[in-house]
Amino acid sequence: MVALLFTLMFSGNISQAQTYQEAKDLAFKGEYGKSREMCRKILANDFDPDVAVLMARTYAWDSKYDSARVTLAEVLKREPTNRDALDAISDVQYWDNKYGDAIRYCDIALAKNAKDEHFMLKKAKILNAMADYKQSTGLLEALLQINPANAEARKKLLEIRIDQMKNRVRLTYTYDLFEKKSNKDPWQLAALSYGRKTSIGAIYGRINWADRFGSKGFQYEMDAYPHLSENNYLYLNAGYSNLSIFPKVRSGAEWYHSFPKAFEGSLGMRALFFTNSNTYMITGTVGKYVGNYWISLRSFVTPSSTGTSVSGSIQARRYFADPEDYIGLRLGYGVSPDDRRYGDVNSSYLKLKSQSARVEYNHLFNKIWTTNIGFSLAHEEFAAMGYVLNYTFDVGITRFF
Repeated sequence: MVALLFTLMFSGNISQAQTYQEAKDLAFKGEYGKSREMCRKILANDFDPDVAVLMARTYAWDSKYDSARVTLAEVLKREPTNRDALDAISDVQYWDNKYGDAIRYCDIALAKNAKDEHFMLKKAKILNAMADYKQSTGLLEALLQINPANAEARKKLLEIRIDQMKNRVRLTYTYDLFEKKSNKDPWQLAALSYGRKTSIGAIYGRINWADRFGSKGFQYEMDAYPHLSENNYLYLNAGYSNLSIFPKVRSGAEWYHSFPKAFEGSLGMRALFFTNSNTYMITGTVGKYVGNYWISLRSFVTPSSTGTSVSGSIQARRYFADPEDYIGLRLGYGVSPDDRRYGDVNSSYLKLKSQSARVEYNHLFNKIWTTNIGFSLAHEEFAAMGYVLNYTFDVGITRFF
């Protein structure tokens, strides 16, 4: 008799668990009504906080916030610190623009665990929506002190800083030194840029000055990053110069998308117009945050009548307690059209072979300045003399305001 009773109880629990899983599956498929009906049947037999929270979330996803609040209030009445219920009710209040209440529920969860990264990040997002940038950035900085590998917090902190300080001025200088056998004079490149965050995305204007191949002169460029949606944005570029040490006209367009699990990818093109020829390239990237590291792969494919050339690079950054504090390493093969150091008199230069390595260090100080220093070593091919070693030193400083 005891064994039979145990079997019936055990099978009942299995059945209820299966039904709950079915209700979850329906909810994630967007069939909220059917999911709620299953939840009601389970709750009619016995109260289960997980089931009640799921039902409340389906109400919220249907924008039925009052019904969601009533359901979650019952859970919190029985279990005042139920983490899933606090998570759900803070979402409901946030989506319903009741920011003060959303913060209050986050605080209840944080009172139980002050280092709960999920609720720290959630509270920071709500504070940002309230335009309380000081508290929001302070909370994110505290979170990154706890866990520098939190990629979402790092990304959000950068976004908020840009919203706070919509303007950016950047000055960079690059010096290229070649081994003696090349008889090449050093190259110099300096760039001054100004950028501003607008309602449609960031826009930058840049003036490049170069001294190479015995000539000096300027190139003028514009970059734009239109915001399409939460996970999508574009990169657009246009430039002009009347000197042969730069392409006469350059342009580019690329679409970026943020995927789940901290992945990002892009697909785009570049077009360079020289005096006697034009070059078109297809490019794309794949990147991912792995703990404290950002790893990215980029490739350029350049088709032509004489054959297709391929260049590419792999880049890795190791972040510290701030998204502007990192060290980086980049390994490259071939010549990248995005490297403003290059700009030979014709497009054939882009098809020459090169192997390079670059290390860099980026640091934020006083929360309004960043400095970047880098060193590169390259084994580069030149049409007239074969391979030459190239040593590159670069420095940049940025002021946000």
